[in-house]
Amino acid sequence: MQKYIDSHSHLFINQSFDDLFADANKIGVIGCSLNSVSESDWATVIDIANKNKNISAGLGIHPFVVDHVSAGWYKNMDLLLNYNPDLILGEIGLDKTKDNFSTQEKMFIQQLELAVKYNRTINLHCVHAWDVLLQILKKYRNKLPKIVVHSFDGTENVINFDADMYFSYSPNILDSKYKKAIASIPLVPKDKILIESDCADFDIVPNVANAVANARPDITLDDIFNNSKRVFFNG
Repeated sequence: MQKYIDSHSHLFINQSFDDLFADANKIGVIGCSLNSVSESDWATVIDIANKNKNISAGLGIHPFVVDHVSAGWYKNMDLLLNYNPDLILGEIGLDKTKDNFSTQEKMFIQQLELAVKYNRTINLHCVHAWDVLLQILKKYRNKLPKIVVHSFDGTENVINFDADMYFSYSPNILDSKYKKAIASIPLVPKDKILIESDCADFDIVPNVANAVANARPDITLDDIFNNSKRVFFNG
């Protein structure tokens, strides 16, 4: 059976992630990066990952919820990263479709600095904000950890940015209207391509992987799997 790793998944409300992941294993999705979006998710994703070595948990404050954090969020995140060496940062980033951009930028930088401090992989969200985000990253250029660009939109200057970036393709590429993302697949180095569900609908992962492989005759499904294993599980 072909093996896959979902580079960006989330919890589903009122569903057992353990059950969902057990079903995913039956179709070859044997690993995943499980991202949080708010403080309320942190304990759950850590607990799930502690019970399954094939799940990489991420701590993050999603740009949509930066206005709803506790006074101690930063200290708590710092402590959890310190005591849990396998945790990554995710999902974090910037999104110009929301009107709280200045708060997003401040909190993204704080989380980025924790990723730099602990050298933890980042699962990155960016919508219409690459101009600002790349300028921020440039300030940390020689210190940046691995960065997974979640649901990559095909922005070419991101592909060429001088950092250890990986480009994760979501189910968007199964829809022909996402022309820019689809067209970018041949442009990304073969050892930097990942695939994701962007949810916990693991059934879609093989379809995304096959779509990427069909667009890249030089890349196999095993190549994509090995890229993911290297990023999230140190090979």
